[in-house]
Amino acid sequence: MSLIHGARALVAACAICLTTVAANAGTLSIQFGVAEPAQREAFTALVNDFRAANPDVEVRLALMDDAAQRQSLPASLAGDAPPDVFNGPAGDAMRAQARRGELDDLSDLWKANTWWNTFPATVASVGDRQYAVPYQVYPWGLFFRHDVLERAGLREAPRDLSGLLTACSKLRRAGFTPIALGARDGAAVAAWFDFIDLRANGFDFHAQLLDGKASYNDSNVRRSFLMWRQLIDARCFDANAAALDSRGAQSLLFAGRAGMVLAGTVFSTDIPAIVRPQVDFVRFPTIDSGLASSEPVSTDAFLVAARARNKAEARRFLSFAAGSAQQAKLARALGSLPANRYAPVAGSVLDLDSYKVLSEAKANVVSGYDRGVPADMARAGVKAFQDFLAQPGQMYPILDRLDATRATAYAAVEQAAVPVHAARKN
Repeated sequence: MSLIHGARALVAACAICLTTVAANAGTLSIQFGVAEPAQREAFTALVNDFRAANPDVEVRLALMDDAAQRQSLPASLAGDAPPDVFNGPAGDAMRAQARRGELDDLSDLWKANTWWNTFPATVASVGDRQYAVPYQVYPWGLFFRHDVLERAGLREAPRDLSGLLTACSKLRRAGFTPIALGARDGAAVAAWFDFIDLRANGFDFHAQLLDGKASYNDSNVRRSFLMWRQLIDARCFDANAAALDSRGAQSLLFAGRAGMVLAGTVFSTDIPAIVRPQVDFVRFPTIDSGLASSEPVSTDAFLVAARARNKAEARRFLSFAAGSAQQAKLARALGSLPANRYAPVAGSVLDLDSYKVLSEAKANVVSGYDRGVPADMARAGVKAFQDFLAQPGQMYPILDRLDATRATAYAAVEQAAVPVHAARKN
């Protein structure tokens, strides 16, 4: 009799275990990396809107520090319980994840929704397949304080390289840091190289350089570095730039101690209300007026893990988040522009100015150095840019070092890649 009771107890216990596993398996797991309170609020609102529209789907939302998510994702995606949906930059890192078989192939979702007409498909593609759904784009440019520039005798923000050098001189003489730069952050320091090379050499050459098809000892790259050195020698940048991160640089602008900062438009959500009337956004200055408009534009996307347990619910979430109304609401909260080309753009001055910058560039956009090159190249590039700021006289050894990395970084990506068609599907 005790054996029968024991068997029944075991069956009941197993039933409870199976029920718990089924409940966990049926929960849509979403993990977003965030860097600012505005991002936390925006993503929470998006998920709450999805819950309201899909009451039959149980959602577990985890918000992590953006840097912590980037560090933990590789192990998480290779494990048995990765997040079903997560966010990340659409660029070389996404393509590498897809080639390693870490991302679910979303081509069926793209085909069902004809998203080629809605999103810039190239940022989500690896070969002939799609692995991401973009949710925001944001161009970069100069944010400046009207009041600081006026106190230095400047009537407007600089429009060309000569004007930028003049502005640096006047701001410095008036006791201000001309340009706040958080050189500890890779994206911030790399953006300076992106812009100078784009403005000096044009979109086609810069794209070739990011693709590893041009040498860093090319005369065009040397010319870009020499132009950058003009700004360094003119003491345009904060003397403590190497010790500052982006937040530190922004604080100089907010405190009225600096005239300008180079940043993506998502920076606008951090501007304190009391400072906002004094801050404006302008396209990065021209170097060669004969070149067509081109811009570094960051794109972020939603992705699904290849080993996700709830791919059907993940697709429901992506379809919801791809809608024009949701993309407009999310972008407005994030200080960016919606990736969905049919979503309305908010009407603030910053939004409209950044939209104009993006629209004038048309198809001549790059994802940015830190996102658009292989990881080894990005690390070497950021270190080289930081070293150049500290020791501009070492330009030639720095360029030699970058070219040596170029010779191996791109080949290593191809050798390590798992064909996308071999990606695991559960």
